[in-house]
Amino acid sequence: MMKFLGYIRVSTTKQSKQFSLAAQKEAIQAFCKQKGYKLVGLETESRSAVKDRPVFDKILKQVLEDEKINGLVIAKLDRMGRSVKDLATIGTQLQDAKKQLVSVHDNLDTSTANGRLLFNMLAAIAEYERELLLERTKEGRKRAKKQGKLMHRPRKEIDLDELKSLHQQQVPIAQMARLFDVHKDTIRRRLDEMGLRN
Repeated sequence: MMKFLGYIRVSTTKQSKQFSLAAQKEAIQAFCKQKGYKLVGLETESRSAVKDRPVFDKILKQVLEDEKINGLVIAKLDRMGRSVKDLATIGTQLQDAKKQLVSVHDNLDTSTANGRLLFNMLAAIAEYERELLLERTKEGRKRAKKQGKLMHRPRKEIDLDELKSLHQQQVPIAQMARLFDVHKDTIRRRLDEMGLRN
């Protein structure tokens, strides 16, 4: 039985049901069960793609060095890398160590030539989309400034279903704030908006 380590990253720029903690976890577990793989660990990180990722660094090191682990499984490619260069570096490290990279949502498996080609294509597309978004944001700010509009800090997007679930599990506010990478006051405001705080 092949053994995999799973990695989940909660987006700090845009939360959505599709890529929430629970959705990623469910996708990875279902995939491993379907393939008959053993999921020996599943680590979660709540950091932005542009920050350091100590959890990912730890799990990648474990996959690369542990002979009993066959590869790394993620829910979606953009949960893992920050740029094309970053993704390519990680992919090369895994290939050199004869380890697999599986992305459930992207139907990607780098143990095959087609999988390696798809990996490179998806990485390039992900970076292209990121750069387009940054350009649009920059242009939008320029237009707003010319029109004399005030530039407010954008409202942090949080998966409210997940927040409610964590609240019901009595997870402390400080811990929820770390998970969503927001200030504790943001968590309190969202709980107040949902009528979950006394």
